[in-house]
Amino acid sequence: MAVYAHRYSYGRQEEVYVFEEKESCVLLGKLLGKKTCLSMDHVLDAWDLEDGVVTESLGDGFFLFSFGSKSDMIKAWSRGTVVYGEGECLLVRKWCPGLQLDIKIMSYVQVWIQLPDLDLDLDGRGGEEAVHIIASSAGEPIAVDFSGGGGGGGGDVIRVCIEVDVNQPLVSGVEVDDGDGGFWQSFRYEVSGFCFDCGRLDHKREHCPQSHHDHPRRRNRGSTLNTSTYGSHNLAPRREEQYKRQAPVHYFSWHRPAAGWVKLNFDGSFKGRTGRAGGGGVLRGPDGSFIAAFAAPLETSSALMAEIGALQNGLRLALKLNVKRISIEGDSKITVEMLTGKRLPKGEEQSSVMSYTRQLLEGFEETTARHEFREANRSADHLANMAAEAADASMEWHHHPPHSLLPFLLHDQLSMVVPRLIL
Repeated sequence: MAVYAHRYSYGRQEEVYVFEEKESCVLLGKLLGKKTCLSMDHVLDAWDLEDGVVTESLGDGFFLFSFGSKSDMIKAWSRGTVVYGEGECLLVRKWCPGLQLDIKIMSYVQVWIQLPDLDLDLDGRGGEEAVHIIASSAGEPIAVDFSGGGGGGGGDVIRVCIEVDVNQPLVSGVEVDDGDGGFWQSFRYEVSGFCFDCGRLDHKREHCPQSHHDHPRRRNRGSTLNTSTYGSHNLAPRREEQYKRQAPVHYFSWHRPAAGWVKLNFDGSFKGRTGRAGGGGVLRGPDGSFIAAFAAPLETSSALMAEIGALQNGLRLALKLNVKRISIEGDSKITVEMLTGKRLPKGEEQSSVMSYTRQLLEGFEETTARHEFREANRSADHLANMAAEAADASMEWHHHPPHSLLPFLLHDQLSMVVPRLIL
């Protein structure tokens, strides 16, 4: 079906016909604010595209953006919300056929925050975990940038990419209990602006629909959060270009298996503080549809053995469901390399469990296995954490996934990209 649209490229506009839309290069946009006319000049300045974009108005402030290349689509998607003019705000998200045009689907956007003057022992994975915990007060952490840089105030600044709900006030900071009296950690948002009255991202102060005196003072996730005082101190200069030079961002998303195959995503988790371990996984078909999932506690004190245990549980579940061709993905590179023969097991325990795992593979007609980063394995990661943190017995779900897994499955189904720092 031909779609009549306008192509905007570097300030020039020409009428074109688009006969075919590539799902992987299309974003859905929603314009918020008083105006319904999209200012592509402002949008193009923010996106800095190389190959142009085709826009189509869908009505009610919704727009389709068809990009000339996937790299341009990823650039626009990762840069998130565009705020300009008299309170206009453009939200974007990955588009797929059949997506319902509802403002609720546009609620979450990705933004970068800075954690100024954070003084913790941040060496190793424990440091990244501490940053994740602090940043999770503001939204769901996606990626962490430890590369430093001035951030406008001198010295090194830790940056975190988070997902926030534009319908809720931003969090200005959090009280951190470090065991030594605690300290206040403020957040600075790398956005062009937000409302200093109500704290929402979808408009600026002069266009706030609520008065300065009656806007909500949200306290979320406990009394340690403060959203009642906003100002320019919560803004930070956007530093994408500097960031790219210092620590390149790569983008990952979950991909559906080929026709006739079933994909198993697995993950294991070991919590050193509690000594609990668990594994989880999910089986999905060629159309991305949910088949089954599991979350099971594991008797081990090793993260690697938890990964292998989760893989074994996933393979047994697939065999029970008569899966013939299975595509295996996990974020444990060591486990996948031992499974494919690229790495030899160390010690008797690893040799024994991997020998049993390969016996399970013999029950399938065809198998493939590959390593994926956690950003493309978030559904299994969620189930593994569920098993390690709360599960006292093994759980399985068939046809209907657990409610907490639904957002992760939706992200995967829409092939949403997630940034990751490759240092």
